[in-house]
Amino acid sequence: MRLSAPRKAAIPSDRRDVLRQARAAAPTLRVAYPRASLVRVELAFQENSRPEHTPQGFSSYPPAKAHFVYACPFGDCDGVYDLNAITLEALASGRRSARGTLVCSGHRSRDGKLGCSCDLAASYSIAVCHEEAGSLPPAT
Repeated sequence: MRLSAPRKAAIPSDRRDVLRQARAAAPTLRVAYPRASLVRVELAFQENSRPEHTPQGFSSYPPAKAHFVYACPFGDCDGVYDLNAITLEALASGRRSARGTLVCSGHRSRDGKLGCSCDLAASYSIAVCHEEAGSLPPAT
């Protein structure tokens, strides 16, 4: 008798599915902010312990969805970095950049314990190129 391999049960609240559904529901950048020609988001993670995470960068052009929520880089964390309000406010006000730090409020396994607070800090840098501006501000 052949037994099937155990499978992880599908959880409806899986963060990838939630992120995918929210992104699908968002309008395109072209529709939401017609003057925006590019939005560049960069995340640099500030973890003091191992493993270190490589900085991540995301570019959104007019046909892309205007959705700026990014999953925590720890695979077992259920948290996200929600930059929607910050990015959409920069787009609406015509600003060319925004910077700051967010802390992941999700939970993950740590030192053999389940459900520990993640607390991974990420510095973000958002650069917006508006059609009349012509170029991105310098990244620092």
